[in-house]
Amino acid sequence: MYQFDEDMPTPNFLHDVAKGNIWDSRALNIFGFNRTVGTSFETLWDDGGNYAYPSSAVAMDVVSTSLSDTMDVKINGLDANYVEISETVTLTGTSAVTTTASFLRINSAIILAGSNVGDINITNGGTKYAFIGATIGTTQSSVYTVPAGHSIYLFRIDVTSGTNNGQKYLTFRNVVKTNTGRTLRVAEATFATSQVSFDRQLPFKIAEKSDFHFEAKSSSSENEVSIFVEAILVKDS
Repeated sequence: MYQFDEDMPTPNFLHDVAKGNIWDSRALNIFGFNRTVGTSFETLWDDGGNYAYPSSAVAMDVVSTSLSDTMDVKINGLDANYVEISETVTLTGTSAVTTTASFLRINSAIILAGSNVGDINITNGGTKYAFIGATIGTTQSSVYTVPAGHSIYLFRIDVTSGTNNGQKYLTFRNVVKTNTGRTLRVAEATFATSQVSFDRQLPFKIAEKSDFHFEAKSSSSENEVSIFVEAILVKDS
């Protein structure tokens, strides 16, 4: 149902969602980037390779590769029950800071001041679960897990690359894994132009407690690939 703020309505539903006028719905803009996509499928996230999800909720170590980074970093994710949580930690340069909260999933992380000089790594036991590249300030990862009691509706997906051509093509797909263990690798598509866009008239629904990410591979050599996803997170009735 289209329910908008009576004091601040707009003629566009998606605009109202972005403004926070729609009850129990909010906009999601998910960005992913991988500089070295090769000939095997790998996750579109800024650290490259295949993303691995934690097997249980764990505390995270947050550290920069530069002594200059002493700003706050906000981590957004889910607890052991897939409930949304966030925590802000203050970096101490190249010395790791451990979160108080235990994260089953990390959906994003962002610095809250300045510009990070070094790479910021968020890890547990040597496995990296989030990454903020030097000077970028936020994660660029297509990895997302749907909170408990919510669903995500994907509206638009843009995939871009400046290195493919008529003799080389890229393949990408959406990977969805439910909390019961079922994995679907869907919407596989190839393209040989600099950009491909999917503007869905009927949004694609992803249910609660589902992990999803996008992955890509090339027909030859390594490629830079980015993805832009527009979605709405809706609280289930």
